[in-house]
Amino acid sequence: MLRWVGRAALALVVLGLLAAGVASWRFARYAPPDPAVAPDPRALAYFIDDYAPARQAFLAAGDALAPRFARVERFAIPVDGAPNLAVDGLYVPAQRAPRRLLVLSSGVHGVEGPAGGAVMRLFMDEFMTDALMADTGVLLLHALNPWGFAHQRRVTAHNVDLNRNASMHPALYQTQNAGYPLVDPLINPREQADPNAWGHRLFLLRSVAMIARHGMPVLRQAVLQGQYAEPRGIYYGGHAPEPQLTALAPRLTAVLEQYPLSMGIDLHTGYGARGRLHVFLNPPENRRVREGLEAVFSGQAIDWGGGRDFYTVTGDVAGWIGALRTSGAHLPAVFEYGTMDSQTTLGAVKSLHVGVLENQGAQHGYASPEAEARIRRDYREMFNPSSPAWRTQVIQDSRAMLGHVLARLPEVSVRP
Repeated sequence: MLRWVGRAALALVVLGLLAAGVASWRFARYAPPDPAVAPDPRALAYFIDDYAPARQAFLAAGDALAPRFARVERFAIPVDGAPNLAVDGLYVPAQRAPRRLLVLSSGVHGVEGPAGGAVMRLFMDEFMTDALMADTGVLLLHALNPWGFAHQRRVTAHNVDLNRNASMHPALYQTQNAGYPLVDPLINPREQADPNAWGHRLFLLRSVAMIARHGMPVLRQAVLQGQYAEPRGIYYGGHAPEPQLTALAPRLTAVLEQYPLSMGIDLHTGYGARGRLHVFLNPPENRRVREGLEAVFSGQAIDWGGGRDFYTVTGDVAGWIGALRTSGAHLPAVFEYGTMDSQTTLGAVKSLHVGVLENQGAQHGYASPEAEARIRRDYREMFNPSSPAWRTQVIQDSRAMLGHVLARLPEVSVRP
């Protein structure tokens, strides 16, 4: 009898090891499928992977618009004292009656800049018509994090996640993320980055064990909320507003105050189902603002942050722009173009692992040139996929959603 019990236990151990091995093999080779769409050369032409030519393309598109409309304003906010790194703004006021303002922002996370810039140039080419501009002003903010765009990182030169850094109140930078110490050993390794190190080979199993102990919602919130205690850690929100936000705030306020209603769309990539445009809306306290957002996105699938995958973010740019208003109403929205199927557990853990390796390399160096090349490649692909099908889908979905928004926005009247 004991012999059979021993054999059964050994069989269970072997099966467990096989299952773990298969899971680790799948994790190492994880690649979500592309959308089933034929690549469109016209759509692909909007994507420019490097910061300098992307900036020049945005400026050139502005040059083409300027003669068509009156009172066009352009500005550049240099970042880190480098004139070749700047947040570029283009403001085209409503030509007759200033009834509403649309703000498009891109590159808050620098490495996401190519997709954001592509969507912005699509908007400039196809949507900025005489009919729209009669009573709608447009403010375009290109590459809010130009250093990150130029260096293909999410963060600024100070390792600050700009989407955890934006606030009108100093209290943000004293925020305590109570769950962060739970995940710190997993997400902030302090040796040179090596994907083949055992800690990384077992990253999936370590993550699953942590999920089993604390639950996925707790860990997701702890990781993604933002933290203000570890300057070299991921999702660091800084100790004060980054300089470009400080410089940009009065310019934004001056424009926002000219309109009784404004709407902001902040463009991001990464989270969600690959090839799908996710619309994220933080539930506003003002009931009329919520009704306004519901009216704008009527008939569209939107995420109000109430699902099992929900997590809150502190210091987000979309909310910060609205908070700059002293009167009137603002409708904040985030367009997120999914890349890694991160709404699934495997996709979420893989996305986290790619980010952990990239930050580890940036903070502590790489074990080899080969390790650096692999880590940086995986990181770029997570936020700026080279897939022609994915890029085509981004443009197609953006064209449809922006058309929907602009058709519905004139019907909205929101009083604060």
